[in-house]
Parts: sequence; C-alpha cells; structure tokens
Amino acid sequence: MFRLYATTFKGSFRGTHEQEHHLHESPAAITIPLIVLAILSVIGGFIGVPEFIMEGAHSLKDYLHPVFEQSYAILPAHHVAHSTEWALTGVSSLLIIIMVVLAWSRYSKKPDMEEAKGFGKLLQDKWYVDEIYQSVVVKPLNALGAFFNNIFEKNIVDGLVNGVGRLVNYGGRQLRWLQSGQTGAYILMMVIGVLIVFALQFF
Repeated sequence: MFRLYATTFKGSFRGTHEQEHHLHESPAAITIPLIVLAILSVIGGFIGVPEFIMEGAHSLKDYLHPVFEQSYAILPAHHVAHSTEWALTGVSSLLIIIMVVLAWSRYSKKPDMEEAKGFGKLLQDKWYVDEIYQSVVVKPLNALGAFFNNIFEKNIVDGLVNGVGRLVNYGGRQLRWLQSGQTGAYILMMVIGVLIVFALQFF
C-alpha cells in the first residue's frame, strides 16, 4: 500500500503537461463516503482492542458472546498467552515498518518503470493468482462448456429432439399411404382389422 501511495503522491508529476492542468480533487460523492469509512474504521479499531493491550476493552467480543455461547460449550475457546500475542504483534509491526521504509525510499523519488525481478516480480504479477485461477478454474470450465455445447448439446440433446421429429415425419409419410381414397383398400383394412380382433379374442 505504501508503494502505491509513494508512486502516486510522492515525487514529481509523471504525466504530460496537459494532464497536469486537469488534476482536481475527487467530488463530494466520492470523498464523503471515504471520510465516513475512515471514521468508522477508527471506531471499529477501538471497539475491538485486544485483551492483551487493554483488559476488558474488547466490546465487540462481549457483544457477540451470547451468539457464540453454545459454540463455546461444544468447543472451548483457545486462549493464547499475552506474551505470545505481544511477540506476534511486535514481529508483524516490525515487518510492516521495514516494508514502509523500503517502499517510501524506493518509490517516492522515481517512477517504478524498470522490469521487476525476483520477489518484486512475484508481487508485480499478484502472486500469480490470476494465472492459477485461469488454469485451475477458467480453462476447465471452458472445456466443460465446450463439451456440453459441441458434443452433449448437438449429439445428444439435439439428436434426441431431431430424432423424434424425424420419426414423426417418417411415420406420417408411411401412414399417408393408408389414405389412398380407394374404397376397396378401406374394406380390405376393415376386414383385416376385424380378423385381428377375432384372433385376439379367441386366443
């Protein structure tokens, strides 16, 4: 975040002279919600102050305790020693300060134009999350969609529907020969039908 801040707001302007004359503050519709969110973030931080910093100051935990009361009965809450929490907080804060200083010193004076290398390359490519998502989720789903579209849809679904249509069409073409308009043919079919009924009744 400090790399982003330093690159954007520190150092000399890196756009054109024409663009520099069109710079302006965001309108109130954007600025006011950001101010409200900043204030709520500070309030939220004070509501959730950890127990190891200030005893009894974790108002959010006390407020949500009735919700998780039954869960605590099944799985008792795991308590970490205050010394461990202080150590973890100190280490993470130290790492944050080091990264802030590095980002400020490297990106505040000159633009980040050179090709990143090593760990910087990993960060620049966003931990390759997009590439992994493309390979693991997007490509298999596209392949599955292509299978359903090109094979299942065309050969099975369309084949079944078209097959029923062709069967009805073929049956209609064959049955129309029975409607020849010749009285002798109708009498013959009637006699055959009566014989079939007699045979069924007899057996």
